[in-house]
Amino acid sequence: MQLNGNTEISSIIVAGGKASRIGGIDKTMLPLGINGGALLAEVVAASPGKKIVVGKPRNIDAEVFWIDDQEVGGGPAAGIWSGLAEVETEYVFLVAGDQQLTAKVVEEICTAALGRDGAWALRADGQGQPLLACVKTNLIRTLLEPTKGLNQSPLRLMEQLDMFGVKVNDNDLKDIDTWLDVQRIVKEQAVSDVTPIWLAKVAATLGIPATQIPVEQLLDLTREVAHNVERKSAPLTTYLIGLAEGKTDLSVAQIISLVNDEVSNWPNND
Repeated sequence: MQLNGNTEISSIIVAGGKASRIGGIDKTMLPLGINGGALLAEVVAASPGKKIVVGKPRNIDAEVFWIDDQEVGGGPAAGIWSGLAEVETEYVFLVAGDQQLTAKVVEEICTAALGRDGAWALRADGQGQPLLACVKTNLIRTLLEPTKGLNQSPLRLMEQLDMFGVKVNDNDLKDIDTWLDVQRIVKEQAVSDVTPIWLAKVAATLGIPATQIPVEQLLDLTREVAHNVERKSAPLTTYLIGLAEGKTDLSVAQIISLVNDEVSNWPNND
């Protein structure tokens, strides 16, 4: 992206947080984007220029430069510092990977930054949002260099700059920090596919990983059991599959295959 005919801009997307207030799940991959996609995928799509994501690589369909956070747990300012190693443009757009974002808001902020130290979105209380901001690269690099951003407040650092405030719609500044925030967005947006969100929440509650659940295979098997055996047998069968995974050396795929064979051999009720 260019702010005018010759001022280029890159993006740093901070996506390495622990998400401790939401059970430690990867909230950047929840399908809560404005267009129904994963938050991170939509942030990447809306961000300009070279897209540098600080955090572990995720499966998103975009050309992205993945950068390890040099100070894991050091906070978002440390993440910005890590990403700056790949920035060569005059301006850099800074954003969190776990928020909703539109290209329109990005354009407003980046355009306002031109000729200034930078620009950022303003919250309803008038406070600037440092992770929805566009700033001169050399200035943010100078601010972060003494500490490498470790345990620093991006807000306090950027308040030292001449930042122009851009008023945006409150809906464009939605924080997704807790399950209450998630539930609010699910209700407001009438999210069509709640299953991955629900599974992530239950997995966080139970303290188990939810990233490799073979959702489609289990749903297919559940339908087959309900149709060919008995409806109430379907959820009980998936429970047995979970028990078997914990008590045998078989993979979930192998267990599902075995149960599918049993369903095929069961006398059909039709």
